[in-house]
Amino acid sequence: MCLKYGQQSRSLGIIVKIPSEQQISENRRLLQNPYAFLNEAGRFDAAPMAVEASDAHIVANRRLLENQYAFVDDKGQLSAIVPAANSTPEQAAEKIQMPKANSPGYGWIEQAARKLQESIWRRRYELWPNGVSDDPVELLDPAIALGIINFDFDMAETLGQFSISGTTFEVAGIIDRPERRVQISRQMPFNTQRFTAAHELAHAVLHEGVRMHRDRPLDGPGQSRGARDNIEKEADKFASLFLMPDNLVRVRFRQLFLCDKFIVNEDTIFALDPSSSMGLQGHKKTLRQLARILASAGSYNGRHFCSLADQFHVSVEAMAIRLEELGLLEV
Repeated sequence: MCLKYGQQSRSLGIIVKIPSEQQISENRRLLQNPYAFLNEAGRFDAAPMAVEASDAHIVANRRLLENQYAFVDDKGQLSAIVPAANSTPEQAAEKIQMPKANSPGYGWIEQAARKLQESIWRRRYELWPNGVSDDPVELLDPAIALGIINFDFDMAETLGQFSISGTTFEVAGIIDRPERRVQISRQMPFNTQRFTAAHELAHAVLHEGVRMHRDRPLDGPGQSRGARDNIEKEADKFASLFLMPDNLVRVRFRQLFLCDKFIVNEDTIFALDPSSSMGLQGHKKTLRQLARILASAGSYNGRHFCSLADQFHVSVEAMAIRLEELGLLEV
């Protein structure tokens, strides 16, 4: 089993972490992610609160609920329901102050994704009362984000099928704005479920005109065949930015591949593929081919780790596209 990035073994009891000033400074530098360390007082804080470790039956039930952040509610029952916000949907949207499209490009979408990430971090102790994960990626949960903007989130055994141009697709996700509800089909692989949920989250945040909408399986921007209209492209972009934040991807990339930009040469090829099994030696790869290799790589320079795609719970293709967007490799 592949451990999550930053995961540590824990025993029953109280876990207290009090980093030194030097450790806090180092974490700030490495993560380059201000929202990940913004506490309620508005100051940067790299010290998670003390939490009580969960016992075995809670862990087991979290698996059954398909929600590793399920917590014991005030009735003593394990609950996977996000705590309700103390505001109306209109007040919640106003509080987050999502930007509107006012210029060409995707800058406004990146701002919207960042604001939602910041909101999740500020409310982390409310949203995960039984303990906040050490890994910032685990907080980027579309279901949690939908709860913050007062949308219900449900998993369904199936959402049916629909046809486009003679091709029939399993419905992967549905957004119902009047009912403020998003549903995701269990028929899809986990990474597809996650990206589709982030795509529906994008419609909820960005597209007030979308009332009822269903989507085919999605696992990354640009992966669907055929023409896609602008709102679908915008939703894909938001999903990518929300699930794979710029600074966090750069930090993880640097930690795994020991560079800010991967440039193909004899040393990097050997470190990535010492057995020559990938056919890198003497064979020119396209940028996308190299990006796929790096997105799925499980070792480098003799060190073994979870791949970037696995760390961020996205498909190899989605991560490969993100690495290209960020200019993290060169052929």
